[in-house]
Amino acid sequence: MNSVIGHFVILATTGGAICVMSYAVGWPRVIPPSEPTVSAIAVQRPIEANSPTPSARVQEVPVPRDIASLTREIQRELKRLGCYDGEASGRWNAQSRLAMKAFVDRVNAKLPVERPDYVLLRLAQGHQGSACGPTASAPSPPALLREGRVPPAPRN
Repeated sequence: MNSVIGHFVILATTGGAICVMSYAVGWPRVIPPSEPTVSAIAVQRPIEANSPTPSARVQEVPVPRDIASLTREIQRELKRLGCYDGEASGRWNAQSRLAMKAFVDRVNAKLPVERPDYVLLRLAQGHQGSACGPTASAPSPPALLREGRVPPAPRN
């Protein structure tokens, strides 16, 4: 037998034996996480000098444990912010997603809105005043313009 073929047979047999043994003993064991995990990056505008501190803005409220309660809380917050005009049904439908997308864009954040999330709830709870309604303030300019790193556009 050729030495290359012999080595291949030995490696293939060893790999097969490892697969059979791991299947038999149930290794590796995957333990599902007990809490939902969030992978998101939020970008928020800097706080003005006369605004309250961030810790004063977010109320300490218990976080809902089930998806329907979480969705209802998010819908209530979006309604308070003027972004959602539907009922707090507990269903994350297209109207809820569009309202959350409008709010996230308005506060200059980059977050997924495909399903309800604890981060979305906390972001909405931390925002004061109207975000989407007619009395909403205009979004601030990008930070690079404020810091003077990018020259402003020439005026005509």
